[in-house]
Amino acid sequence: MDKAIGLLKQLQRLFLSVAETGLALVAFVFVIYLLLGGDSGDFVLSVVTNASLLVDAIGAQAIIGVALALAIVGLLRSRS
Repeated sequence: MDKAIGLLKQLQRLFLSVAETGLALVAFVFVIYLLLGGDSGDFVLSVVTNASLLVDAIGAQAIIGVALALAIVGLLRSRS
C-alpha cells in the first residue's frame, strides 16, 4: 500500500511540474506579445487570442472569485 501511495505522489509531482512548465510557457508568450505587439508571430497571436476567448467565456467575475478564494486559502495556510 505504501508503494502505491509513493507512486501516486510521484505521479502528482510530475503532473504539477508539467502544469507549472505550461503556465510558464504561456506567461513567456504573453511577455513576447507585450514586447513585440502585432509583429510577434502567428503562434504568439493565436495563444493570446485563445486566452482572451477563454477569459471572455469564463467571465471576469468567476476569475476574480477564484483568485479571491485562492488568496484566502493561502492566507489561512500561512497563519497555521
